Amino acid sequence: MARIEPGMEAMLDMYFYETNTLLEQLDEILLRTEQANCFDSEDIKEIFRIMHTIKGSSAMMGFDNLSVLAHKAEDMFFVIRENPDVITDVSFVYDLVFQVSDSYKAQIEAIQNNEDGEYESTDFSELIDKLLKARDVLMGVAEAPAADSGAAAHAAESAAEAAPSADPNKTTVKVFFEDGCQMENLRAFLLINTIRDECSFLEFTPADVETNPDSSKLIVENGFVITFTPIDNVDFVLKQIESALNVQSYEIVSAAAPAEEAPAAELPPEPKAEAPAAIAAPAAVESPAAKEQSAVEKAQAAVEKAQAASGMQKQNLISVNLAKLDALHDIVGEIITTESMVISNPDLEGLELESFNKAARQLRKLTSELQDTVMSIRMVPLAGVFQKMNRIVRDMRKKLGKEVDFLIEGEDTEVDKSIVDSLQDPLMHLVRNCMDHGIEENVQDRIKAGKPEKGTLKLIAQNASGEVIITVSDDGKGIDPEKVLSKAKRQGLLTKPESEYTEKEIQNMILLPGFSTNEQATEFSGRGVGMDVVKANVEKCGGSITIDSKKGHGTSFIIKIPLTLAIIDGMEVTCGGMVFTVPISTIRESFKVEASQIVRDTNNNEMIMIRGVCYPILRMHDKFGIETKVTDLEDGILLLVETDNKSVCIFADKLIGEQQVVVKPFPKYLSRYNIKSAGLSGCTIMGDGSISLIVDTNTLIG
Repeated sequence: MARIEPGMEAMLDMYFYETNTLLEQLDEILLRTEQANCFDSEDIKEIFRIMHTIKGSSAMMGFDNLSVLAHKAEDMFFVIRENPDVITDVSFVYDLVFQVSDSYKAQIEAIQNNEDGEYESTDFSELIDKLLKARDVLMGVAEAPAADSGAAAHAAESAAEAAPSADPNKTTVKVFFEDGCQMENLRAFLLINTIRDECSFLEFTPADVETNPDSSKLIVENGFVITFTPIDNVDFVLKQIESALNVQSYEIVSAAAPAEEAPAAELPPEPKAEAPAAIAAPAAVESPAAKEQSAVEKAQAAVEKAQAASGMQKQNLISVNLAKLDALHDIVGEIITTESMVISNPDLEGLELESFNKAARQLRKLTSELQDTVMSIRMVPLAGVFQKMNRIVRDMRKKLGKEVDFLIEGEDTEVDKSIVDSLQDPLMHLVRNCMDHGIEENVQDRIKAGKPEKGTLKLIAQNASGEVIITVSDDGKGIDPEKVLSKAKRQGLLTKPESEYTEKEIQNMILLPGFSTNEQATEFSGRGVGMDVVKANVEKCGGSITIDSKKGHGTSFIIKIPLTLAIIDGMEVTCGGMVFTVPISTIRESFKVEASQIVRDTNNNEMIMIRGVCYPILRMHDKFGIETKVTDLEDGILLLVETDNKSVCIFADKLIGEQQVVVKPFPKYLSRYNIKSAGLSGCTIMGDGSISLIVDTNTLIG
């Protein structure tokens, strides 16, 4: 068991956030470049920078196994960066880096889940061996080096050893930093980054200044020794050293020979050909065109560029713990409730308080703006979840041998953070279902059906009247109603005669627990779990899922979710002595009923005819067992609600009016009564302090 080093606990959250963000960027770059079958120099530099940053931050946190793993991946991309052509058609590199990314994520998750600071440290030796072998293969593909110079393409240090020891172009200086400046190792590292792009060869002692704080003591005692070969002018490099931050002085230990002492014309032909070859390896390693800026320098340059372009101050962005946002959101909810209690106080009825009413209107305006601001803080784009589906499609494409184009639209659509977190599993199941069940296994079947050889899988999000609609669709073989009905019959899932099922009802059977059309369980599906979990998770965040499929043409899964769960616009109605809140997003219209509109079906159930369409009537007092004097349909009010392509007219005593309410969950001690299955999703506190129950139309109609 490994243990988190004391004093590092406060930095863990930032480490997890930054590392996970970098790993997501890594996956995105790899997926994009693999699909395009092309690495440009910026992609290679970015991957190298990601690995370098992860290596350093992991070492700082004391996660040595993660640091070494990132270091070896960095070494492999060092070779790719110096010789980009080696990556052509080398698919194993992608698989290997994805393994690194997955291993990193698994180890980070294990660390996050630890309770007492202890966690199981994973041994990555097998994966590290693969990275080392891949590095060697890439070096061989890029060039067929001689036996004595093969290691030169791996790293600057190895290249320096392969170079002639008596290179007349090298200059060695010893640098001394200001007394008491502290962290001499980091100042030495910054100095190296300052002159790196001006040198074709560069080595320094101590060599571990980036990762070893103890090297500061050696620098104070012996100075910091730098040996370099300038690209153009040695004086320019020396001036950079002299003007560097915290450098007190330097002395030249050995200088490069003047050009006239070794004129090219006097060299014999053979040495003249060999000398540049010996220096070529380090020159390639440290070429300025390939050398990336450090993370700090890159960020600073970007900020300065933006400021110069806009002439404005930089925008300050900070990361905030989600728990703090939840607490802020709860406080705002309480403020809204309290404001309603003050303004609607029964003691104020009948009083003409002009100044009070004016102040109350201003207060309501400000609380509304405060609420909108807090809600906007919690809103995050769906891009993060959508991009993760790219990886799933990529892996299944390779394992199933199916050629599929994956298209994403509307990833900039914003949803509450809590809902985004709940969507990852449902979307993963749906994407896997489309890849495994939907897209045809045999390309010839697609060709015979007049479809392109490549299948198409789409993930689309769009805003629609206070809710977000997410569609996962494929152009595969679609759902076979006969096959589904037959399988449901064998599993004993039918509740009525087969002839009475509509095609829509048959399609929705795949959402039932335990149902699967696969005859044998595979790595991806066939065990009868997944689709029912999708439905449960979607409904848990206040959404609904419907299926639209046509045999031979494809299937679409349509998810409708609210923008936020915490505060909703509702219509308050009374039933007996109780107040209920119905979400306005589900209400199509409200109206008084006339006797001529009432009809009855063959089972004597009440229905109402509206514009030629019959809708069932649900009496709230019967549903919830409430005593009320309003039992005649003509005396009450009907609300036509629609959800999940199902409609019903809810009968209540009367309408109170529209009200924005803060959703509160039921107390935990009520969970044993399974209240939500009865059609109630939560409750809210009214302005007079009473409680209103929030109706869950999905469950109520279902």
